[in-house]
Amino acid sequence: MSNKEFLQQVTSYIRSKEARGYVEEELQHHLLQSKQAWMNKGYSPKEAEQKSIAEMGSASQLGKSMDKIHRPKWDFWLISGVIMLIVVSFVPILTTDFNQQFGADMTRHFVEYKVVHIVLAIALMAMLMFIDYRKLQRFSMLIYGVALLLLIVLLFMPNIFFNGEAMFRIGPILIQAWTVLPLLLVAFAGFFTEYKLKGWQLTGLFILPLFFFMMLPNLTVTLLYIAVVAVLFRFSYFTGKAKRNVFLVVGGIGLTVLAYSVFAYHYLLAPYQKVRIAAFLHPELYAESAGYMMLQLKTVLAAAGWFGTETNYYVPEAHTDFVLVQLIQAYGYVAGISVIIVIFAIALRIFWMVGTMPQSFGKLLVIAAVTLYCCQSIYSIFMVFGFLPLTGVPLPFISYGITPLLLNAFLIGLVLSVYRRKSYIGKRIISA
Repeated sequence: MSNKEFLQQVTSYIRSKEARGYVEEELQHHLLQSKQAWMNKGYSPKEAEQKSIAEMGSASQLGKSMDKIHRPKWDFWLISGVIMLIVVSFVPILTTDFNQQFGADMTRHFVEYKVVHIVLAIALMAMLMFIDYRKLQRFSMLIYGVALLLLIVLLFMPNIFFNGEAMFRIGPILIQAWTVLPLLLVAFAGFFTEYKLKGWQLTGLFILPLFFFMMLPNLTVTLLYIAVVAVLFRFSYFTGKAKRNVFLVVGGIGLTVLAYSVFAYHYLLAPYQKVRIAAFLHPELYAESAGYMMLQLKTVLAAAGWFGTETNYYVPEAHTDFVLVQLIQAYGYVAGISVIIVIFAIALRIFWMVGTMPQSFGKLLVIAAVTLYCCQSIYSIFMVFGFLPLTGVPLPFISYGITPLLLNAFLIGLVLSVYRRKSYIGKRIISA
């Protein structure tokens, strides 16, 4: 029996086409090494080949064993958590009185569109899960370029503004500054996995988007971007000394930016931006304008008991940015705490995955995805309780809107793609 025939017998027991190729490559490499070792002992090439095959044992047993080890993985815990959040996302729509905001009952309209959004999100997650994520690594620079192009469009060619924020609408898709972040996290996961780029080059690649985010301007997204890149850098291939030096420099820059922010507040910010900051610090002084929303959220949360409020208060955008408040209003803090637990249970599950992975592009992708997911979740939760300024950061998988839903579906799809191939994480791609 030749090596080729032996490999064909082994791989015939492996059901996954993708895994079959990787197993064949690994076994072929092992057989060639074993053959060379036997030839070094004085055996002829044909005898050495037979010896190397005999060492591998039964083709059927080896094939069944490899099939079990390399079978694509499904993380049903993570999938179940996401499904729970998607189901809960209907509650704010069904419990919101849309008459005060739209002058008509829009419940059926939003439910129908929500179903369409969910179908698209599930399709995106499934597509990403079945696509080999490692192929993204070779397109890191292209993905980075697309992200920069979108930021340039937002800066110079926005076609819609909301609360002073520049946006670009393409049909139902609304591109905002923070929707560019998933592209940047994929790009930087690739940059920090390879050894091709030097420190000064990576610094330049980091500063360009940072410049655009600050020009837009969007402080929340700027901080999210810095957080994602900083976490990726922490787990990158750079030495501990290099990381310490960079973080010291970044810390110094951070203090400089903080000092500059004080200057900007007094001399550069537009009046409406100053009002927003002042209203966050002292909402009661702006009860009829910028502070109204914060005071209304406080009123609703104060009135809600463990099982909901007796009076249904009006909460603008209760189905989008303030879904957590609407959930608490409708079903109390029991519902709100339960949802928060599920949100962070998903994060903990992903963190557990990270702990099982070797250093690789896949690991950095998962780290970036869970960082962005956690930052969104924490900001959205802290925002509605008054600890952070109100801004358009959605609660993952619960807030209404196709753009945030697809963004988080993209993140979870990447995580599932990496987990599906965890048995051969870090190995090279053998086909395009």
